[in-house]
Amino acid sequence: MEQVRVCRLCGHIDAVESTGRCPSCGAFSGLVTLPRGDAELISRRYRRRAMVKRLVGGAAVLILVGAAALWAAQVFWDRGLRPPKATTQASTSLAPNVWGQVRRTPQNTGYTSEPAPYPHRIQWTYTTSAPLSGTPSVADQHVYLITEDGRTVALDRPTGQLVWEYDNGGPSGSSPAVVGGDLIVATRPGVIAALHRKDGTPRWQTSLGHAVLASPIVINGTVYIGAADQNLYALDVATGQQRWSFTTESWVVSAVAHTGERVITISQDNRIHIVGAETGRMRLIYETGPGRHVGTSAVVQGDLAYFGSFRGRVWAVDWRGTTYPLERWMLFWKTNFFFWGWRSKPPIQKGTVWSARIDGDVTQTLALAHDTVFAGTNTGQVGAFNAVTGAVQWKTDLGVRVTSAPTVAGDTVLIGTQAGAVVALDAQTGSQQWTFQTQGRITASPVVVGGVIYVASYDGTLYALEAAQ
Repeated sequence: MEQVRVCRLCGHIDAVESTGRCPSCGAFSGLVTLPRGDAELISRRYRRRAMVKRLVGGAAVLILVGAAALWAAQVFWDRGLRPPKATTQASTSLAPNVWGQVRRTPQNTGYTSEPAPYPHRIQWTYTTSAPLSGTPSVADQHVYLITEDGRTVALDRPTGQLVWEYDNGGPSGSSPAVVGGDLIVATRPGVIAALHRKDGTPRWQTSLGHAVLASPIVINGTVYIGAADQNLYALDVATGQQRWSFTTESWVVSAVAHTGERVITISQDNRIHIVGAETGRMRLIYETGPGRHVGTSAVVQGDLAYFGSFRGRVWAVDWRGTTYPLERWMLFWKTNFFFWGWRSKPPIQKGTVWSARIDGDVTQTLALAHDTVFAGTNTGQVGAFNAVTGAVQWKTDLGVRVTSAPTVAGDTVLIGTQAGAVVALDAQTGSQQWTFQTQGRITASPVVVGGVIYVASYDGTLYALEAAQ
């Protein structure tokens, strides 16, 4: 049989009289003389190995490219793999004569166009055995209230008589959310439940396994609520099943704000987290800086989100931006370079629109109405700021700590205080119109529905106040 020279390293075959290195791979070693049949067998084995390597290498490249594309789609455009969709599109009603969740709107504005009546008389009261710290919800013929003595109650709107009660299994300072025929309630031990509004029987229950201090917000078939395990949860309102969760860097104790495509959650530090409403993926992080703790909810109007912080700041942030990889790291070093004198100007954090000063710490969620942002502080200051520019429109000193988030009803701002009073201010001028006194501090926002003001007090009583007939 014909003898040939074959390279064991690359499988190249030459005539037997060939000399020198392999013309294919340039190797000096591995060249042997064999019968042509044996040489072609070696050559075929090499070609098969080479083909397998090329296929494996090509597949690896495709996987890497696909993974990079998926990562970029998620990071830059919030695309890619998505969690299960909500099974309904049910939302809390924004109809007239309804206050369906903690700040009424999913943007947390705390605003109703209904004018606040002058409280000439108490229509009725409902008293519990423990302080009331949560805002009631009002819809149709019922007032719904979660109590610190471990119950959810439904009261008759005209009379205040008990219609039904449900044993929560634990106390709560949250506000219930009305959605369709159900009432979504959250308790401090971490149980979220859907109750039938007609009789209070439970439809589903979900335990988050950690304390819950926030109130639920319900929109587009999803219950958004934060917990003490540093997570924001999105639950299906029809089933209670978890759609997604997002991890922050501290407890989440305030209600989220919904922008349409994103939700804004604030944890118990100096960070505002803006995540995709349908995906739960982080889009933007905004930091207020050391010592400027934020413990309130954000409020949204258009492209701007508003919130208050310690050290007397009210902030406006454009929520539409995206925080890209390494961006926060670069901001950190640019800020340090400025303090070290290596930069002439401080860096501007992405999303910054304006911030304004007010005396004291802003410890309660803002209110937003008439293109004006309203803020109260722990020193008794109440301020009104232009929502576009941040310019101060007026400031009023109540002389006592503000302990509730403001409510704006028509042209009246309602404020709860440490001294147990509800104070009504003119939204245009800040001048005081009237006060209503209870026997305990007011931490729940007053609610105005159908010509009645509902006030929950730490004296354990819910007051229904109306104008003179």
